[in-house]
Amino acid sequence: MGIALNFPWLSYTFTPGNLRRIDDLFRKHRPDVLHLHNHMFDLAFSAVRMKRRWKVPLLVTIHTMIRHVKPLYNLLLYPADRGLLRHTVIKWTDAVICPDHNIKVYVEDAFPGCNAQVCPYGVDIPPAADPAQVEALRRKHNLAGKRVILSLGHVHEFRHRRELIGILPDILKVFGNVVVLIVGAETIDSSRKLARTLGVSDAVIFAGHAPHELIPAYFALADLEMHLFYQDAIERTSLGIASMEAMGAGKAVLVAANPNTYGPGALRNGENIVFVDPAKPQEMTRTILELLGNPDRCRQIGAAARRFVLDHLSWEVVSSQAVELYRAALRGHNNASLGRGMG
Repeated sequence: MGIALNFPWLSYTFTPGNLRRIDDLFRKHRPDVLHLHNHMFDLAFSAVRMKRRWKVPLLVTIHTMIRHVKPLYNLLLYPADRGLLRHTVIKWTDAVICPDHNIKVYVEDAFPGCNAQVCPYGVDIPPAADPAQVEALRRKHNLAGKRVILSLGHVHEFRHRRELIGILPDILKVFGNVVVLIVGAETIDSSRKLARTLGVSDAVIFAGHAPHELIPAYFALADLEMHLFYQDAIERTSLGIASMEAMGAGKAVLVAANPNTYGPGALRNGENIVFVDPAKPQEMTRTILELLGNPDRCRQIGAAARRFVLDHLSWEVVSSQAVELYRAALRGHNNASLGRGMG
């Protein structure tokens, strides 16, 4: 459905059979805390039911804001988010976990008064690429002698890559061996059409969906990784997991995102990441050309990016933050229960 960006893997889960299965899990494992991921799917209703039934604290991580590129769909999504889901899901939570400061701003605006806490995503540092896989992909996509701008993520209206494809003719005038390698399932065809219109189809490779075990090999082939996300204004846009994994792999990553996503001074333009503005194609072209012409600088940015991920987004760091949020929710829940008992 268009309202769901044509993703084919949405399913209905709020059924009596699934509720019984979740009940069985609670009886078997007796969890202290319930952690729901995303409030927008009907699994949220199951989580609220289980919180009330088993009297455990409920935390929900909001991974993405409910917003669509088409205003008509927002007429439906906005009241569903801030009305229906606010009262049926969010008001029952003990804490709302936000993976960065952009989501926290959205949450505090959409759900005033909720207990919003920041806990970033944990990122697996990609392992060293298998040389055999690297060579197989190089042959498959005819990348011998090419400079590769890798772009990971599914192709839809929030990640269409049209700005990148639009400046490709100017990039090719300087570096004629550049290719844009897009790895992800396609749900729209406008990007392919634009490449044909501009005459750069041979320099844009739509690789389709790839299993995650191949991603290190794709990183090994890349000179740069570029990820542009268009759900909101740049000052409210976050980094995607793909960008974070590319940083962990030691790649220079170009993004259109809020520099303060992880707090002021954490992401530093030209040092551990490169910020671009899709609305300024000439500047974006110049930035890419400068990086392609200076591999040493790309390696320096990539090394600093990897250090940033290790220091801020490693599972050791993130897990300890998550556990503290669980403990705080459990203390608050127990104190509230004690207060009700005393009353």
